[in-house]
Amino acid sequence: MQLSEKAAYVKRLIEGLELDPGDKQAKVFKNIAELLCEMTDEIRELEQCYDDVCDQVDGISEDLAGVEDLLSNDEPGICYDDLDSSDDMAYEVTCPTCGETSYINEDALLEGVIKCPACGEMLELGYVEDELDDTDDSKEASE
Repeated sequence: MQLSEKAAYVKRLIEGLELDPGDKQAKVFKNIAELLCEMTDEIRELEQCYDDVCDQVDGISEDLAGVEDLLSNDEPGICYDDLDSSDDMAYEVTCPTCGETSYINEDALLEGVIKCPACGEMLELGYVEDELDDTDDSKEASE
């Protein structure tokens, strides 16, 4: 039996006693029965609000999980922050201090210095200009 059914049952029991309406005890019982019915209605509304809030929290949680997936890396130590777009060519850089691997784009490589996203160490990048040119030529030839 649900709460509202129990309150209605108690109200019917009190009404079934056929108490004198002018009697003080009858007034008390009648007011208790009305109070139970009102409390039951309030509880029902609160339960509905609670269910709505739970649904909203679940939705927010799912949205947050999606954002976390977008922001997190699949592999520890890989930083995609330096990549401007998915069309940029990525170069792998391993920090000699912490051993973490990061990926940078060509612009960052040409700057010659980057900050390791894992430990904050400044990394000087040494590269040979011909290697970049060979990569660009092979890239153009394949297009």
